[in-house]
Amino acid sequence: MFAIIAIPFPFLFFPKFKYTHSDTILLYQVVGGLLPVGFLFGFLSLKMKSKQEFLLDALYVSLSLILAFYLLQYGFDKVFKSQFYFPESNTLHTPLGHLSKDILFWSAMGSSYWYNLFMGTIEIIPALFLLHNKTRMLGAFVAFAVLLNVWMINMSFDITVKVLSTLLVLITIYLLSFYWRKLISFFTENEIIETRERTLFLNSKPILKRAVKGTIIGLFCIEILLPFLQEGEFNRDTRRISDITGSFTVIDAPSDAIINNNTKRIHFHNKGWLILEDQNQEFEDYKTRSSSACGRIEMLNENITLSLSKTNQNYLLSWEENGISLTCQLQKIDLSKMKLSKDEFHWTVESL
Repeated sequence: MFAIIAIPFPFLFFPKFKYTHSDTILLYQVVGGLLPVGFLFGFLSLKMKSKQEFLLDALYVSLSLILAFYLLQYGFDKVFKSQFYFPESNTLHTPLGHLSKDILFWSAMGSSYWYNLFMGTIEIIPALFLLHNKTRMLGAFVAFAVLLNVWMINMSFDITVKVLSTLLVLITIYLLSFYWRKLISFFTENEIIETRERTLFLNSKPILKRAVKGTIIGLFCIEILLPFLQEGEFNRDTRRISDITGSFTVIDAPSDAIINNNTKRIHFHNKGWLILEDQNQEFEDYKTRSSSACGRIEMLNENITLSLSKTNQNYLLSWEENGISLTCQLQKIDLSKMKLSKDEFHWTVESL
């Protein structure tokens, strides 16, 4: 429980620790290293009777803010289609049975803008509630329902944020433990037993409290929103696609080259990968560096530079391999015409 407090954020200033979002070795090291610190903190708090209430209040507020941060981050990532984006061209051409469960789930989620907007919104709402003491119980209750669903998805589809989602669920349960009497009273309709609210943290210094809270929320906004503002991109699916991204059908190719007559399609990935698909629908990827202005694609590990140019109706891919000049004729695939690209809605099964 205590370990997540020290997972560094905002990650914008510590890019290395972005890896703590996923189940990497770094995350296990961070959590494992901080667990003894957490146990020591808990032990000392039991011994320091005079400071115990203050420490509990500090922990309560800290965990509430951290939970709000993660909900806001993942919420806005969904709203702006940064987390679940429309599948890459090579994924669209991969047979369903060849996809892993996590890629399959990611692709299905990314195909619907409106569901992403809905999911992002129901994560942002409890986060906003968690930022304020008067609405914190409601925020924790809604966050528990949202995060429990997320946790189950991560476990069921083998998505690699299991540790983080487990910690977030445990944080939510811990926050709700402060309201267990109210919750029992609500569901059983018994008289509410008076309990002390967790409102003592910095209450004697309201100006300092507002300054600290405003600074933290400001850092949240910088970390979460600044990347979108810098790029001017609030929907990844509407990103301008250049001529050297997407899928191409190979019409004519050399018989003995890196791209040959066994190559069925070529996929140019948005993140700088050239992916060759053969006639058996098997894929081989190459890391590239490209320039959309001149249509040049450099295959970094192969010492080959490709040049893509548009002809009347098709594209011509040319390169030099082993001192021989080679060309390949391509036809671009209109991904917008694929069934998955269409936002269709049917009231009846007969209209499908």
